[in-house]
Amino acid sequence: MADYHRIHPVTVGSPPPPQTPSAPPEHGKKPSHDQLLPVTAPAPYAPAPLPPPRRRRRHSRCCRCVCYTFLALVLLAVALGATAGILYLVFRPKIPTFHVDRLTVTRFDVNTTTATVTDAFDVDVTATNPNRRIGIYYDGGDVTASFNGTVLCRGAFPALYQGHRTTVSPHISLTGETRLDSDVAAQLLQQQQAGFVPLTVRARVPIRIKFGAIRLWKMTGKANCNLVVDNIQAGKQLSIRSNTCSFKLKI
Repeated sequence: MADYHRIHPVTVGSPPPPQTPSAPPEHGKKPSHDQLLPVTAPAPYAPAPLPPPRRRRRHSRCCRCVCYTFLALVLLAVALGATAGILYLVFRPKIPTFHVDRLTVTRFDVNTTTATVTDAFDVDVTATNPNRRIGIYYDGGDVTASFNGTVLCRGAFPALYQGHRTTVSPHISLTGETRLDSDVAAQLLQQQQAGFVPLTVRARVPIRIKFGAIRLWKMTGKANCNLVVDNIQAGKQLSIRSNTCSFKLKI
């Protein structure tokens, strides 16, 4: 029993007992638990911030605005179409008719040296409105007289109002000075000698239709009259051998 309580003296300053060096870990072999280095704990996961909801609200507002605008345009188109259909059924609009009554040449001078034609025509036109409830406003316009596509003279259509089922006869004065090429001058001389001169009178007139007390937007009326006269002589009323007119309305 006395051996268990025996104390072995240790000399102060004596070197510690040698320690056996630990063998390096073999290649491919995992280090032991004692050889693992301390690892710092990972930071807690923080989710990425969400985009602000204001952009989505703005995007949704833009989509709503576009949808409302498109819906308003569709409703407006439907309303205009329905109104136009009702007006057509009630008023039954018809295209006005045009006719050239007289064509008088007040001047027609040909300069053979320069192949220049100086001329002046007086044109009397009859316009008929066949509608019972529709009036027509003519806001002036441009009128030309040409030979084989070459404009000889031009003038202005007068501004006037034509009531229901009425006829107007505006007097139009045309003047011009045109230089003709050799082919056109030869054709004009040949046609005059034959007594069949083709002329074309065109009118481009802005008009407005009046349905009762309602005035529609401005449209363009185009009148085209193909004439054949016997001759072109100054101071003489021409004899119209052929007269064909058409009128189109461009909305």
